[in-house]
Amino acid sequence: MNSKLLYARMTKTLIVVPFAAILSQTSLAADPAHGKDLHDANCISCHASLMGGDPNVIYTRADRRVNTIDGLHNQVTRCKTPANVAWEEDQIQDVVEYLNTNFYKIK
Repeated sequence: MNSKLLYARMTKTLIVVPFAAILSQTSLAADPAHGKDLHDANCISCHASLMGGDPNVIYTRADRRVNTIDGLHNQVTRCKTPANVAWEEDQIQDVVEYLNTNFYKIK
């Protein structure tokens, strides 16, 4: 392989690989605003019926069951079935981020 072609391929790789890494990290960041939209559209009516009209009590009650991020993720995942939603993992992460930011505040 000639040295100019090798240099061109290496330069292209040095530019593309870090850019791809940045894109993949950005796409993994949860979006709590999107999580709120998903939550409000799919969760509030059930939670309101369970909690006597105030859907947020399910998150703020003294005897709440969730106290870890993994537990919160598992609970959101479990709630997909009764809510009849087919959320992808990124959507679950968005809802988890929304709930944690606004209610749970788990570090």
